[in-house]
Amino acid sequence: MRIAVIGGGPAGLAFAATARLSGLSAEVTVYERNRVEDTYGFGVILPSAALDTLRPTDPDTADALAGELVEWDEVTVHRGERPLSVGAPRLGALSRRTLLTALRRRCAELGVRVEEGAAAPGPDALAEAHDLVVAADGAGSATRTAWADRFGTETERTAPDYVWLGAERAFPGLTFLVADTAEGPVVAHTYPYAPDRSTFLVEVPGGGGLPDTAGLARLFAEPLAGARLLENRSRWSRFLQVRNTAWSHRNVVLLGDAAHTAHYSIGSGTRLALDDATALAGALCSEGSLPAALSAYEERRRPAVEHTQRIGRASADWFAGLAGTEGSAPEKFLLELLTRGGRISLGDLAAEAAGTAPVGTVTGSG
Repeated sequence: MRIAVIGGGPAGLAFAATARLSGLSAEVTVYERNRVEDTYGFGVILPSAALDTLRPTDPDTADALAGELVEWDEVTVHRGERPLSVGAPRLGALSRRTLLTALRRRCAELGVRVEEGAAAPGPDALAEAHDLVVAADGAGSATRTAWADRFGTETERTAPDYVWLGAERAFPGLTFLVADTAEGPVVAHTYPYAPDRSTFLVEVPGGGGLPDTAGLARLFAEPLAGARLLENRSRWSRFLQVRNTAWSHRNVVLLGDAAHTAHYSIGSGTRLALDDATALAGALCSEGSLPAALSAYEERRRPAVEHTQRIGRASADWFAGLAGTEGSAPEKFLLELLTRGGRISLGDLAAEAAGTAPVGTVTGSG
């Protein structure tokens, strides 16, 4: 079986490695236009329990990634005079570059060929030359865009504007920093991914100019405590919601963000990518034909994906409606954030994290 994978992100690399390990007699080629050292972004959230899906097939990679995780089991809100924290399901994060390096190394060990530094051929050419084409080329997937009518693609840009940054310090866990301004609340979503680094994603309300990194550092000067904000191909954008009525057409299948996106405020993108990769490789092994395998993959994954998208949309809507909440008591505001104003249950959050830690008692800190 000849397989072409378009995109060398977590979804594409994890699938390539898992396909080689799953008993498929497969020749796998990954096309990735960027070098791993040029990867963008900072840390990505990956619950340790999510690695359990990968471990039965590839325990070496699961253990290697588990050893890189920075984990926490509380959520903190910093708004006003003092931060408040509450126990939450256990989560973890690691450097995106570390994740890609580990997956790339595993692919090399397993004989996956990686064509780096050049765009993949078009989907028609790849589909003609391969038994299976896996489009794992992200939310802006050129493959999906070229065949949008065949996949029934629907996309939507949603407010507010946001930018991915890093912070030169490790926050104690998942932390939401809220700065009330004349234009409305500015929110930073931050979490540690290394002993001295955190991801620092900032949302700003619409209608005004977008602040630069130095301006954001001044706005969040107190919680940053002197730490610098870092850029890495950082730019202002709006979240792209991606849905498809079909995840495959003939011998081309969508994987990860190319098939579906879930709002960044619930931190599920990497977990969904790894789960997709494992499910697709498993379906290819267990089903008797390629059409049956692609159908089984979608049937197994779509319910979980749509559940996560629903939670993500509810979370995004709550953050977009923060204006007017400035006077909320800190304890009330923290609990409303956890449940996104009643739109999300605590059970939903626990399921998304794939953990069992109960939500604890609100405590003050600082």
